[in-house]
Amino acid sequence: MRTSTRPDDLLARGRLREEVYVCGLGVGYLMLADDLPVMLELPDPERPAPSARGPSGHWVAQLERYFAGEPVAFALDVDAYAAAHGFSEFERRVYQALSRVPYGEVVSYRELAAAAGSPNAYRAAGSAMARNALPVILPCHRVIRNDGRLGSYGDDPAWKERLLTLEGVRVAEGRVAP
Repeated sequence: MRTSTRPDDLLARGRLREEVYVCGLGVGYLMLADDLPVMLELPDPERPAPSARGPSGHWVAQLERYFAGEPVAFALDVDAYAAAHGFSEFERRVYQALSRVPYGEVVSYRELAAAAGSPNAYRAAGSAMARNALPVILPCHRVIRNDGRLGSYGDDPAWKERLLTLEGVRVAEGRVAP
């Protein structure tokens, strides 16, 4: 599943390569510009596993550990990621705040906007989350609506619940349970 489309101009930046990760939920892809992740496709159970995998870097190892249920803190250079995608200053601050949301915890869009220094810009923070090309590494699944409902998530909202449940967050009837 793709939650975002990578900008065409990323193809012109640096050396791009694709790495494959395999987990119990299927096969996923990670696009890197040198060692900077720039786009992630969530695992797809219908996608066939590659017959031969080349050497994988630390990002793939971390993704495979994450999907195996291990708490992983992804150490992404958010400023470099923001620059690669041409983010505005506001978007960069939102993604910086997002990168600090701990494994197994959730924040509301309002709380995320406040953590980014713009407490009234929660709708704009939600719009920035909708364009996240690095789900899981930049954990937009940990951002929920102000009323506790999960909200949307790319083209398959079931992923948000699946990822939160993997992290030990209780979800019942489309809401984070206390």
